[in-house]
Amino acid sequence: MISRQHFLDALMKEVHICKHLYTKIPKDAFDFRPSKGQRSTLELLRYLAVCGSASMYVMLNGSDWKLWKPYTEKSINMNAEDFIEAMENQAAAMKEMLDAIPEDYFFTQDVKHPNGAEMKLGLGLMTMPYAWLVAYRMQLFLYLKQIGVTDIGTSNVWGGADRKVK
Repeated sequence: MISRQHFLDALMKEVHICKHLYTKIPKDAFDFRPSKGQRSTLELLRYLAVCGSASMYVMLNGSDWKLWKPYTEKSINMNAEDFIEAMENQAAAMKEMLDAIPEDYFFTQDVKHPNGAEMKLGLGLMTMPYAWLVAYRMQLFLYLKQIGVTDIGTSNVWGGADRKVK
């Protein structure tokens, strides 16, 4: 079992990694789309800017997934240069929501995944906000590789830092 602080630290690390990877995006690559039907780099940034806080908010408010829409509507017009601030705002919102959760809710509160799967809040927090931040930051890393950014690697995607030169 992890503590509330451990979980918050893990979320904040994901926010940090996303912001770090953003700094590696070439200025002309925000319209990059790996294939037809996939999100562009900018669309991926917009999703990353809300997926953690939106899913946490939904779970803490009865798992009504209609509550997700205001988050995506808010981010739909986000410019690329606003990403860092959006991630910082999301981090603050997730911390505030997490701090307000009564301890017993992690084990007693039922929540629903958008696919209908039911679980306790603690598992839901790992399955949704945390896992989605991990997954979509990995997608951002892979976009960077496809765009041709060659000077990034493991330290960037898992540590949020440039590799140390020997």
